Formats: sequence, C-alpha cells, structure tokens
Amino acid sequence: MSEVNPRAYLYRIRNVKKGLDTRSRILHLIKSKPLTIRKISEGVGRSASSIRRHLKNMEAEGIVRSQKYKGRLLWMVTGIGQKAIEEA
Repeated sequence: MSEVNPRAYLYRIRNVKKGLDTRSRILHLIKSKPLTIRKISEGVGRSASSIRRHLKNMEAEGIVRSQKYKGRLLWMVTGIGQKAIEEA
C-alpha cells in the first residue's frame, strides 16, 4: 500500500514512513469489518506485537476501538476514524 491514510498520522508519536504504512494498512483492513489482532497481523504482514502497539496508539487518539465478542477482542474504526477514511 503506497497511499497513506490521513488518519494514520498520530499526534502522540513520531510519524515515520513504516509506521504510517502499517497504520494505513490496518485501517484499510478494519474499515469494512472488525478483526482480531491475529487476523490484522496476517493481513498486514507484521508481528502481533507491532499491530497491538499501533492499535493502542490509534485507540489513544480515538481512531480505533476494541470490543469483546465471544471471548475475542475485535478492533474496529471509530466513527471519527470512519469519517476520515470516507473523506480520503
């Protein structure tokens, strides 16, 4: 993925190219349906710990949120994050 999603830019951390690419890919995957960290990791091609770190940073800024469902933690784009994706 070469196009950076505007919501991939975070205020709390330094935005390096690899991180922006990873967060953009995460947002692309979860914009249509909530996924587990494992599924996101497989889709993005990064380790689960890397995905978890990016999700936690995006969660702190209100871009994504998690919800427990049948014993699994699913990650999804928030209304704020979804609006930005649609505008991109």
